[in-house]
Amino acid sequence: MMPVISLEKVTTAAVVRVEDLTTRERMAALYASDMPNRFRAGSVEATQVAAWIVQGAERLGAEELRRRAVFSYGQRLMEMGARVPVHAQAAHERRFPRAGRLDQAERAAAGSTVWARLSASALARNADAEVEGGCPCGGGGWIAMPPLPEAPDAMTCPVHGREATRRHAAGQAVSA
Repeated sequence: MMPVISLEKVTTAAVVRVEDLTTRERMAALYASDMPNRFRAGSVEATQVAAWIVQGAERLGAEELRRRAVFSYGQRLMEMGARVPVHAQAAHERRFPRAGRLDQAERAAAGSTVWARLSASALARNADAEVEGGCPCGGGGWIAMPPLPEAPDAMTCPVHGREATRRHAAGQAVSA
C-alpha cells in the first residue's frame, strides 16, 4: 500500500541568492546569522560569508529582512545628517543591540559586493530607506530648522530629500 502524502504540509522554500539582496539586506541577514561577533577581514572565505547571509535571510524571512534593511539605511542617512529622531534611535537599538556585531555585519556585507555583485533588482532597491515611526520631514523632503540668524529655515531630509530635489527640478510642487 502506498503512503498518502498531504500537499497541505508540503512547502517550498524560496531559494535565497546573495546577488538578489541589497547591501543592507545582506547586513541584516549577517546580523541575524550565526556569524561570529568578531573575525579578521580576509580570514573567512567568501563561501562562508555567503552561507551566513543565506542563513540569516532564511531565519528572518523576506518581509522582515527587507523591513530591517530599509529602516537600517534610513537610520544611517539620518545619522549622517545628525537628525535621528529619538523614537527611531530607540527602535534601531532594539533591533541591533550589539553595535560591534552590527559594524562587523556592515563591513562583511560591503565586502560581499566584491564577489557577489548586486543583481539589477537588488540594485534598484539598494537606496530604499525609511525612518521608523515617521520621518521629521513627513515624507516631504524638508526638515524644519529652529530659527537662527543667517541660517536656512529648513534642510533637505537625508532620507526623502532626493525625491524632493527631483520634484523641484521637474517644476513640480514641493511641500516644506
